[in-house]
Amino acid sequence: MKILALLAFISLGIAPFGTAQPASAPEPSDAVAAADRLALDVERLRNHRQLVEASLTPLKSYISALYLLEQQRAESRDYPSAIAARDERQRMESELDRLAKELLLMESRERTLKAEQLPDVINLAMDNAELQGVSRDPGTGALTQWQKPGASATWALPNLPPGGYEVVVVYECGALEGGSLLIKERTFSLTTDIATTLRGPAEFNIGTLKITEGGGQLVLTARTVCVTI
Repeated sequence: MKILALLAFISLGIAPFGTAQPASAPEPSDAVAAADRLALDVERLRNHRQLVEASLTPLKSYISALYLLEQQRAESRDYPSAIAARDERQRMESELDRLAKELLLMESRERTLKAEQLPDVINLAMDNAELQGVSRDPGTGALTQWQKPGASATWALPNLPPGGYEVVVVYECGALEGGSLLIKERTFSLTTDIATTLRGPAEFNIGTLKITEGGGQLVLTARTVCVTI
């Protein structure tokens, strides 16, 4: 069995699987301008998110100080001051809750924008794979010699936004070869049987893999192997 072009990821992004695609591609100049605007939107959103995140710790400290002041004024029977401290604390707690919700919305929007920046197909090069029990053909770059269960190839993912990705493999498998593969990220995995290819290399869509850690590892492992004796 030879794996010739594992792995191509087809990003499903954050959009629903049934989202319609545009009928025609934009002009190159329009595409560049749109990409620039998208990159600017991502940076602007990231900057705003970081500013909001930086404000949370001082705000929490202020709320704690108000709570102590409220208790102290109540114990000293200075009830007007205690009530004023309580009212201010409650306002700040409402503000903290608002900022927390705003952060969630910004994080979701940032993931969506990053997904829109992805190319339609994300190729994981054979040369970038860390191999165990597998060989790389110096001429073609294909991964060969999958002779034992547990043989694996590992890629570092290129900081993909979390979401669903279709996994496509290009491979070649003789009549007396084959087996089954496991493709796994940190949490989720796919399994597939490898069928014989009768007319040279074949492209096969393994399925949709959910990626939870876009900067983590993707591991392709031979679960079972059948080789010519």
